[in-house]
Amino acid sequence: MEFRLIYEGPLRGQGAKSVHKWEIRRALHPQLQRLWQARPLADAAATLLAHPARPGAVSVLVEKGGLLFAPLVTQRLDLYAELSVLLFRQQPRGTLITDGGDIDNRLKTLLDGLRVPHGSLEGSPDTPAEPDPRPFFCLLEDDSLVTKVSVESEQLLRPAKPDEVVAIISVHVKKTVLSHENLTL
Repeated sequence: MEFRLIYEGPLRGQGAKSVHKWEIRRALHPQLQRLWQARPLADAAATLLAHPARPGAVSVLVEKGGLLFAPLVTQRLDLYAELSVLLFRQQPRGTLITDGGDIDNRLKTLLDGLRVPHGSLEGSPDTPAEPDPRPFFCLLEDDSLVTKVSVESEQLLRPAKPDEVVAIISVHVKKTVLSHENLTL
């Protein structure tokens, strides 16, 4: 299964707060939710998104601090991901360490924003502007399920703040083992 996600907004590097990672999750949630509504995921959604899991079936839902997260790439489905990121940022090509943060730390922040939070509600704002979705769709159960990452950096040629980016994330979901649960994916 292959698809692309688009993130537009701030992407901070070293020292990025967990709340910032939560904002990235919130920004990507609608795209992942829509992905689950399209084939082939729509065919398996009733089973994979069941809470509690149906007897003898696998559910991808993870509960953290009273919230339900629905990661697509999960060990329970024997899946892993390869990512290719096209990162448009304010700094010209070749400028690796800048006001917006260096590329490797920004990439780590992005990967953290793609996964289910660690801990209870790591990074959740104390008073969210709006309620968190249920389930909260994420790409990854854990960022350790990413086996390959490539990053290409380009200059963003529109006005934006130094830490703002447009990231086009190409996702290639692969299986470690073919099973009944992941057959349609």
